[in-house]
Amino acid sequence: MEARPGAGETGHVHAYAHEGTDTSVHNVAMLAGVFVGLLIFGFIVGYGTFKILSPPESVSPPPALVETSRTLPPGPRLQVNAPKDLANYLKQQQQTLDTYGWVDQKAGVVRVPIDRAMDLLLEKGLPVRAESGGGPPGSQQKSPSAAKRTAAPAGVAPGNQNPSGGTGAEAK
Repeated sequence: MEARPGAGETGHVHAYAHEGTDTSVHNVAMLAGVFVGLLIFGFIVGYGTFKILSPPESVSPPPALVETSRTLPPGPRLQVNAPKDLANYLKQQQQTLDTYGWVDQKAGVVRVPIDRAMDLLLEKGLPVRAESGGGPPGSQQKSPSAAKRTAAPAGVAPGNQNPSGGTGAEAK
C-alpha cells in the first residue's frame, strides 16, 4: 500500500492535515484574554493617575464675548518691532549723553553732557598726580612744564632729534 499525504500508520485518512499537539484553541483564547485584561488594567491605572495628579478645575465666569482689554503674558516677550525698538534705545542713549543727571546722588557724582565735559577738560586740563620722592629715580612723572621743555618742535617726531638740537634732517 502506498502512503498518501495525511494518512497515519494504519492508513486511515484524517480530516485535518496538521499536528494537533502543538497548540490548542483554549490556550490561544487564554492568551488573548490575558492581553485584554492587561489592557483594561492599564487604562484603569492611567485614568486613576490622571485624576489624582490633575489639579481641580475652578469654576469661573464664562469669558466675555468681546475682549475689553488685552493682558500681556509675563516676560520675556518676543520683540515685535525691532527697528522701532532700536530707534527708541538709541534715542534714550543719546538723551543720556546729552543731558545732566545724577549717577550717584549720595556720593555727589553727576553726569555731564559730552560737549560740556570737553569744554571743562580744555579749561582745567587733565588731572596730574602730585610728585612724591618715594620711588626710584626716573619713575616719577614729569610735570606739564617739563614735558613742554623736552617736546619735539612742531612737525618733527620725538625720536628724530639729534643731541645737538637739530632735527636730523640737516645732518646729512
